[in-house]
Amino acid sequence: MRAISYRTKARMKKSLKIFLALAAILLLALILFAVYLERFVVYTQEGAHFDFERNTSRDVVIPTDSTEKNTLAESVAIEFADPDPNARETERISGYYIDLEMLQDPEAVLAAVQELSSPCTVLIDLKGGNGSFYYTTGIDGARQAAIDVPVVDEVISYLRGHGFTMVARIRTFQDTHFAEGHINCALRKSGGSLWVGDGFYWMDPANSTVMAYLKQIIRELAEKGFKEIVLDDFRFPSGTQIVYNSEKSRTELIAGVAEELLNFFASSNVTISFGNPASDFALTGDSHVYVSGVTGSGVSATVKGYTLLDQIETQLVFLTGSKDRRFDDYQVLRPLLSGGN
Repeated sequence: MRAISYRTKARMKKSLKIFLALAAILLLALILFAVYLERFVVYTQEGAHFDFERNTSRDVVIPTDSTEKNTLAESVAIEFADPDPNARETERISGYYIDLEMLQDPEAVLAAVQELSSPCTVLIDLKGGNGSFYYTTGIDGARQAAIDVPVVDEVISYLRGHGFTMVARIRTFQDTHFAEGHINCALRKSGGSLWVGDGFYWMDPANSTVMAYLKQIIRELAEKGFKEIVLDDFRFPSGTQIVYNSEKSRTELIAGVAEELLNFFASSNVTISFGNPASDFALTGDSHVYVSGVTGSGVSATVKGYTLLDQIETQLVFLTGSKDRRFDDYQVLRPLLSGGN
């Protein structure tokens, strides 16, 4: 067998080094290209596909601690029509709610509001689980609902101008539009695809950008005259395939989100409340728990279930169209239009 000469071996080593260097450069280029393409990936329930026309510049700026304090003082400390900031503590909540189904006919909602004989509490849904906003929002990249939004703005203006106690309700972590635009802020499965629950993508409660986004919405609604913001469906979903980046349990995460928001807006004139949280949800102070979907026969069990509420008679509010007398001992909001959920 003929031996390979030293010159040949040297040439082979040099060629191998060049090949490995080119391979490394190619691999790095592929990784960078994959990272670039990720911003164009859109996840749907059928799978993932590329959309090269989508807007990729809708990032929410995460405020620093100092920025948050300054913004809170300038944008959230709103003076509302109620001259007595403590009056809400002694008032029994009663009035009406306006859900997303009613807002499909905003003209009917406006007419019904204008027919109310005296000011009361009115709760209105303003952001759905698909991420659509039902009022004119200035939040960058937000999606407007496919309804006559300016009429909803008229409803809000009428309520504010006529002394109503205004309560806004938004879906908290269900937000398909935001999740599609901020993939890294969404809950995912172990394989990397977005997790779907109740037909919507969910935002990750452990993500700081999600918290900044929620604060941004609350500030904007406070500036529009809403005295209370209800974060609806306030829970971490129970899906077993969900992967999230936190050492805390799901219960601890949700409790942490509630604590951060309550502390952040503590010095403002807006109350942070929660919709349909888990029964082990603890709450003190002036905030409320709004519960929907309860029948008359379920009132007692619901009341007994929220054992950690500080003052259940003044903190628990039922949203129901039922005339069952078992609701009479508690705070109740009823549908503004017939047929409300």
